[in-house]
Formats: sequence, C-alpha cells, structure tokens
Amino acid sequence: MVRLLRRPAVWIGLAVSLGALYFAFRGLRWAEVGESLTDANYGLLALAVVLMPISLYLRALRWAVLFHPRKDLRTANLFGAISVGYAFNSLLPLRIGELARAYLISKAEDVSTGHAVSTVVVERTLDTLTVVVVLMIILPFIDAPGWAKGPALLLGLAFLALAVLLAVLSAKRDRVLALVRWSGHFVPGRFRKGLEEMAEAAIDGFAVLRQPATMVRAAAWSAVVWLASALMMFAVLRAFSLNLPFTAALFVMVATALGMLVPSSPGYIGVFHAIAIESLVNVFDADRDMAASFAIVCHAIIYLTPIVISGVFLWRERTIWQQIRLWGAGETTMDTVVAPAGESPGGLPGPAE
Repeated sequence: MVRLLRRPAVWIGLAVSLGALYFAFRGLRWAEVGESLTDANYGLLALAVVLMPISLYLRALRWAVLFHPRKDLRTANLFGAISVGYAFNSLLPLRIGELARAYLISKAEDVSTGHAVSTVVVERTLDTLTVVVVLMIILPFIDAPGWAKGPALLLGLAFLALAVLLAVLSAKRDRVLALVRWSGHFVPGRFRKGLEEMAEAAIDGFAVLRQPATMVRAAAWSAVVWLASALMMFAVLRAFSLNLPFTAALFVMVATALGMLVPSSPGYIGVFHAIAIESLVNVFDADRDMAASFAIVCHAIIYLTPIVISGVFLWRERTIWQQIRLWGAGETTMDTVVAPAGESPGGLPGPAE
C-alpha cells in the first residue's frame, strides 16, 4: 500500500475526487437532503439493494462466456472473484481490483492468470461499447447537451479499434510470441519464462474475439447486465420521488460509467456524485437536493454491496486472502504470479517502485 501511495496518479486521483466533491455538493441545502433521505421509499431502496448483487451475478455469467471454450468454471467462484475485484477498486487506488479478481479466479479455478487478465480486458471493452450504444439509442429521446454525442462516439470507436487490434494479435499468435521472446532479452532472466507464459495465455484469451457466436452471447449478456444496473438506478430514483422516465436512469448510468474513466480516488468518490447530480439537474431539471440524495444512496449501494459479498468469499477462500495480504504488503513479486495454472504462486504482482 505504501508503494501505491508513492505514485503521482494516486494523488492526482485524490485531487480530482476532492474537486468533484466540492463541485457536486456546493450550495446544497443539507436539511432538505436529510429530509429526503428520511422520507425515501425504503421498499424501493430494498429492491435496489437486491438488484445490485443480481447485476454482479449476471456479470459473472458473462465472464464465464469469455473463457470460451472452457465451460467448467464454477459460477460461484466467478461471482466471488468479480465481487472482490469491485470491492478492491472501491478501497484501493489504480484499479487494483482488476488484477485481484484475475488472480483470484486463477487460484479458484484451473486457469492461468494471463488468460484471466485477457478476459477482463475484453470484458471492459464490451462494457464501454455497450454503454456507448445505449447512449446513442437514448440521445434522440432526451434533451442532452449537444457535445455529449461526439466524445462518446470517439470513445466507442477507440474501444472498437482496441477489440479489432486484440483479435489481430490473437490471429498472429506465433509472430507476437516471437516478438515477446525477443523482447525478453531486455528483462532480467528470472522474469523471462513468466513473461512468455503470461503473454501466451493472454493471446489465447483474446482469441474469443474471433468467435462470432461467442461474442454475440457475450454482447447479449452485456445488454442484460446494464439493464439490471439501470433498473437498480431507476428504483433509487423513484424511491426519492424523482418521477423521471426510465431514460433518465439509463442516461445517469451511462454518464457515471463513462465517468469512471476519469482518474479519481478509490470508489470514484466525488466523480460519481458530481456526474450523477449534474446529469439529473441539467438534463432532467431535477431538484438538486433530491438528486444529491439519489447520488449518495446509489453510490453506497453500488460500492458497499461488493464489499459485503467479497467478505464472504474471502472468508471462504482464506488461503487466497492470505496471499493477497502478502502482496499488499509488497512481499511478493511478478514472477510468483505468472506461474502456470496448477502451480502455487505466492501472490499478485507487486506495484512497481
């Protein structure tokens, strides 16, 4: 953790979050916010709380598809690992959770860490493409700022290009691995074998992008995943008597999801709140105090639910949790992570100095 705090990106993210918090909560009437929290429809909030783990479970089902042609991965382990990943992203900087869940699933199932990492990259690419498509669909039905469409399209095209590039790398597997072996001469000898094995596993993982039927299934699961997220947000909107159309929930979902690309503190504190509040106030003319209540509660549901689930999973997988603690203390290195599936690595790759 001390090593992570030395990175400039961590402090930049913290500064961004503090600025966003000030921007989000400036001028609020906190008595009104407190009253709206007291008068909320707790039945609808309970529904939102239930929808959140359902959304995570649906993500686990989609993640299983991305391990094609493997079909024997246990959904419970995928669900636990993905929850831990989200929890770590809420608690630790630099999106460490993405590495954590790849490592966890490699230990809970017979897959390599490199392959798991490649599925996370594909998943994140799918997520970005999905929310951009959702934005393009709903823009004609809402009074969104004119500048919103251009950047979103560019972002979607960038991630589409990334998907094509990863597919090409997979198709040129032998050439890419030859390049990796050549570049291995520039790294310490003890890292070379692990680097080659991780690169091979990752490239094999990207091969799923060249399977049209599998990618259609993954895209369909992505639509279901984000629909569940939108329903959760819609329940919270209605819980605070924000009688807005479902497109409002979709727009806030898309805006906050794309906002996660902005550097911020762990848990996207401040950035999430500012984007959610300004989206509701400026696009849908919502009351600012009510919008703040929505943002506070919605953020709590999104980021506390995985922490609770991950606690159960890590209690069950106590050996893996001990390995993660060693990694967090900086007592493990990269070569322990890239061991082939079936061996016993000591932990996640320690952050670089």
